[in-house]
Amino acid sequence: MKKIVLFEDAGYKNFVPLVKTRPLFELRNGIFSIRERFERIFGEYEIYYFYRKNFDPIMKKMGLKKLTDLGEGAQFTAVNARIVPEKNFIKFFEVLINKRIKLAADDNGVLLCGTFTSKEEFVESVKKGVKTDIEPILEMIKYPWNIVNSAGEWIRHDFELIRKEGKWAIPKAQGLIIENKDNVLISKTAVIRPGVIIDASEGPVVVDDEAEVMHHSVLLGPVYIGKRSVVKAGSKIYHNTSVGEYCKVGGEIEDSIIHGFSNKQHEGFLGHSYIGEWCNLGADTNNSDLKNNYSNVKVEINGTLTDTGSMFVGMYMGDHSKTGINTMINTGTVIGVACNVYGEGFPPRYIEDFHWGGKEKLVKYPFNKTLETARTVMSRRGRELDKGEEEILKKIFLKLK
Repeated sequence: MKKIVLFEDAGYKNFVPLVKTRPLFELRNGIFSIRERFERIFGEYEIYYFYRKNFDPIMKKMGLKKLTDLGEGAQFTAVNARIVPEKNFIKFFEVLINKRIKLAADDNGVLLCGTFTSKEEFVESVKKGVKTDIEPILEMIKYPWNIVNSAGEWIRHDFELIRKEGKWAIPKAQGLIIENKDNVLISKTAVIRPGVIIDASEGPVVVDDEAEVMHHSVLLGPVYIGKRSVVKAGSKIYHNTSVGEYCKVGGEIEDSIIHGFSNKQHEGFLGHSYIGEWCNLGADTNNSDLKNNYSNVKVEINGTLTDTGSMFVGMYMGDHSKTGINTMINTGTVIGVACNVYGEGFPPRYIEDFHWGGKEKLVKYPFNKTLETARTVMSRRGRELDKGEEEILKKIFLKLK
């Protein structure tokens, strides 16, 4: 069987804090994560993964093969996980597989894809770059807003990958209104309550296994509601929204991704944002995704304010973070891992990991207290914080100044 190695490179640093607790290819960017989509597109290939070593425990738990599991001398095709697998890339990949091209890089020498038989040569190429005359025009994700802004596009793409599966059926809920049924997939195990409106005229709507959409909610596609997630009564879920598994969502949401196991179940607005796992947005939390002067939003990336080139940018929140009731979040705000944001006024637009507070003051929260909260939150979903996940959080905490 032909082999692929999907790898993350140094470009992952631009996606902090979302990638502090997972490899970059585990980020959700539609119905699927980057990894899940590659696995579906290249289902006839045996796929291995190259990532930061501290994620070994969670990758092993998921049953995924890493680079070191690959036999010595075996030929494999390496693919950068930041490549968007659209039509141009699929065509280029076929050329690569047919051995007409060995290596391809961008104009900075960053490895995009290539054919290798030496794992050592591959690792060296990822870390130090490569020299090649082949610079294909391939779409790459470089920042978090690239993922958020393409969520609707990838829901459309992923819809085509799953639409022929046999688990879908339109229910007969009282008062259910569906616009463009051909663009709607509802799992046979999902629950749709009376009075729900699903409008798929501008993009597909998918409600996955055991999810529930409560009374008088409105879903305007493209929208994905993940497995066992709940859309609370009277919710307004607008275009380009992807909600992962085991979430509870409500209020008004648009152009956003909620990775999984997180709650935004009360009134309040969430827009153009990415929320990690095990997060909770308190009642009436609102984020701004547009400046009053309509200028481009800047986001702090690796200590530098970076122009997003977009007027619409919300917030990025790392895993295990939370907001108190009535919290206001400004455009382009980055909230780290295991934070708790509360208080009146706008908090800083960059909040370091493991910090609690808001506009007036931020303090570093004790690690053991953070673990206590994480264990309590996860137990409510029938999960537990295992040693591998705890070690990842500990390493993040120890790097704080």
